[in-house]
Amino acid sequence: MVVEAVDFYGMSPEDIVKYLPGKDCGSCGHEECMGFAVALSEGKAQLEDCPEMELRLRESLLGPLSIKLEVHEADSSMSTVPEVLLEINTPDPDSPVLITGNCGVTIYVLKLIFEKTPHVSVWIVPTETKGFTIDHAAAMRLVTPMTIMRGLTNSAIAAKVDHRNLMIPGLCAGIERQVEMMTKWKVQVGPKSGFELPVYIVNKSEEG
Repeated sequence: MVVEAVDFYGMSPEDIVKYLPGKDCGSCGHEECMGFAVALSEGKAQLEDCPEMELRLRESLLGPLSIKLEVHEADSSMSTVPEVLLEINTPDPDSPVLITGNCGVTIYVLKLIFEKTPHVSVWIVPTETKGFTIDHAAAMRLVTPMTIMRGLTNSAIAAKVDHRNLMIPGLCAGIERQVEMMTKWKVQVGPKSGFELPVYIVNKSEEG
């Protein structure tokens, strides 16, 4: 039996610093925001140490940064989820639509992330990735315009939302144009780290 470690693509300091105030004021005990981001990624600092950070961004980072995972994936026993659509934190017609794979481990981790950020609501459409986690599926190019089209169709998500915008994992970047042509949905490339999704979504909503 082949057992591989699952790469969860946790948030790096470069990911975290994007959501910090960027003032390099030193109030957190670090001379620069990047130093604070490094300390956060290593679990050596608390978000509360930054008095300048917006509350919703802090709340969106706090939960995901608290999650510590170590899971191994057995090729011979990869599980898939039966759901064609997941409703996370009671989404409404304006909530984002996220594309991912149908691996049980991937869905478990995403649910855990959003359980820690109950103020962020999303629709999740699992697509056929043969049970591979999203990092392996992306490397194997199992997430395609066709699998996404099938996911959108099978989930009937179009009848539940008032928009035609979807987000694909950052690891799958490069297929967005083809997806748009096939599905007629506008595609946004999300972050590589699923842990970044809540704060990424909140930040985008506040920008626009």
